[in-house]
Amino acid sequence: MLQILLLPIVLTAYSHACIPTQNVDSNNPGGSNPGGPSATTTTSSTTTTTTTVATTTTTVTEPPFPCNACPKVYDNTCQGFGIPNLLQWCPTAAEAGITYVLGFVNALLPFLPAGSCGTTIVCPLTTALRIKILGSEIPAPVFYAWCEESGAKAGIWYTGTWLTPIELVSLACKPII
Repeated sequence: MLQILLLPIVLTAYSHACIPTQNVDSNNPGGSNPGGPSATTTTSSTTTTTTTVATTTTTVTEPPFPCNACPKVYDNTCQGFGIPNLLQWCPTAAEAGITYVLGFVNALLPFLPAGSCGTTIVCPLTTALRIKILGSEIPAPVFYAWCEESGAKAGIWYTGTWLTPIELVSLACKPII
């Protein structure tokens, strides 16, 4: 019953629908006349939107180096996490937070020579301090190193105590394996 009622409505809708036609110019058998009354011009425009996203880059830098006669003792071959690989990497001095001070270590550790350049070392998590002495790299429980700025031992880094100083070639925070 419902189908019979809907059929006249659908047929009426189709009968009133538009049928596409083609405009034909009877004066021109080709169907178009450029510039003539039946010419059609189509214009299109494209809009391009550019979105700029601000990014933030964090660069870790080392503080100024205050020492004169002493070179930096942290291993300068350390290039950061994963370089050269996950077993042999070490953080850069800036990433490890290595700072050098002139004379301040003497205030904390009065047994060190006066006026020495010094550093305290606190390695980042997942790393531990290793020191190079005489070509060997060994684990080190120490947390400070010093270098005399003048005198016979100027420019040489040590760790330990003034009674038993251990000469350093370099030190670095290495991954704990």
